[in-house]
Amino acid sequence: MALWRCDLRVSWRSQLISLGSYGGVMLLILLAPWPAGYWPAWMTLLLLVLFECIRSQRRITARTGEVILLDEERLLWRGHEWQLRHPVWMVSHGALLSLRREKRKGGLAQAMRSSRQRLWLASDSMSVEEWRRLRQILLNSRPPGPEKPG
Repeated sequence: MALWRCDLRVSWRSQLISLGSYGGVMLLILLAPWPAGYWPAWMTLLLLVLFECIRSQRRITARTGEVILLDEERLLWRGHEWQLRHPVWMVSHGALLSLRREKRKGGLAQAMRSSRQRLWLASDSMSVEEWRRLRQILLNSRPPGPEKPG
């Protein structure tokens, strides 16, 4: 039985923060006092930051779709069952889940993909009611991990 279910949308706040951060770094590269012969160095740095910015935007847009929290330690996302690796890191506008995929099916291509993911669940990627319910579940659940004897 699912404790929580949500169809994630693109987080506009995450996209704006990412664009602002990379834009600031690009501005620093452009405004830095470079010696006259160093234009290939700053142009290379600028291109690297630009490509990383594009990659970041694509990763943010890829974090959409249905997420189902099965219990305090397991969830379904992208057609796979994931297990929470560490305690959930929460702030008022989002939650960071460190996930590990246990079962690998689908041949070599699937096995080559990473079995660990970090999933940022931003509050603006879901409805207010869904965010409140998720926060309530995550704040009231025990942290995942082995039980301590005692």
